[in-house]
Amino acid sequence: MSYQKTLEKAGAKVLEFKEFGSYQGEWWAKVEFNNQIGWVNGAYGSCSGCDAFEAELGFESDQCDEHRYTLFKGNCDNCRIVSDNLEARYIKFGLSYLHNIMSQEEAEQKVSQNQAYWDNDDREMKEFIFKNR
Repeated sequence: MSYQKTLEKAGAKVLEFKEFGSYQGEWWAKVEFNNQIGWVNGAYGSCSGCDAFEAELGFESDQCDEHRYTLFKGNCDNCRIVSDNLEARYIKFGLSYLHNIMSQEEAEQKVSQNQAYWDNDDREMKEFIFKNR
């Protein structure tokens, strides 16, 4: 699972998505959600302490304890409950980004303000946002 997939699970159509290797890592997605097209973004890190996805969902299994370490996917009632609960958490996580959709102008302003002269990733982010108007 990824940030992009959680946005899709939450009901967004992801029109563009790209990760950048800036200081902590950053991603941008152009989405269509609730009849609105705009941008969302977030940061990721190199460990579960600084990566929201890893901290919230990264090591979760969609199988019950009895089937978690088997070669075959369990299909018992407990596996279905665990899988449904995990699916609901993916959706909630994706929605947390979709509540703050930026307009094209807001996204352009944000990447223009953050641009550091020494950081190629900042320039790439700006190019990505402007290119995908």
